[in-house]
Amino acid sequence: MRPRSALLPLASVILGALVLIACASPVEVTITWESETPEATEPPASGATERPEATSPTPPPQAHAPGPITGSSLFFRLRTAPPVELEIPRLGVSVPVQPVASVIDGGQWHWPVPADAAGHLLGSANPGEPGNIAITGHVDTRDGPGIFARLAELRPGDSVIIRSADGEFVYQVVETFVIPEDDVSVLRQTGSEVLTLITCIPDGVYAHRLVVRAQRASSPVL
Repeated sequence: MRPRSALLPLASVILGALVLIACASPVEVTITWESETPEATEPPASGATERPEATSPTPPPQAHAPGPITGSSLFFRLRTAPPVELEIPRLGVSVPVQPVASVIDGGQWHWPVPADAAGHLLGSANPGEPGNIAITGHVDTRDGPGIFARLAELRPGDSVIIRSADGEFVYQVVETFVIPEDDVSVLRQTGSEVLTLITCIPDGVYAHRLVVRAQRASSPVL
């Protein structure tokens, strides 16, 4: 008689699959089992000799090397340190940088930035990594001119320096332009490292935004 394979209950297989789906990200899972239980056979008749059936040798189990880890199975990004200080030599500006979140309320773009600091927009890139580093500052305050009051004076080639726990990063201005107050396209992420400085204009009206774009000029000075 041929041995009969023992079957795992179908309900157990379905439940196990559902648990895997509910508790983890998509993962390829292979379940293999081999379990054979021979049926009970009647003893041979008296005087008869049972000849064993010829069987082929069982091949040894084969080792399976793990496949390569792909982007779909593992993804992470090592972040650099956030900016803590901003310096613009041409303007004589040297101020701390604090993390802030942008708020759009009633079609207006608000920046809850302290009067004496620049604001690094949460979600934008950090110095030293690919992406758009968005930093904003006031053009004026209740006590007088803001830290970005003279931002329009920057010209292509001017230096902008950002410092973080990872070192000092130097950028060079490449362009200056004006956008409406509700245009957030300048906050989109980029494939290369870009610095975006933003402030309100004109002074006292704040209907537009002055934008200065700069590109990385040197490696960080540790």
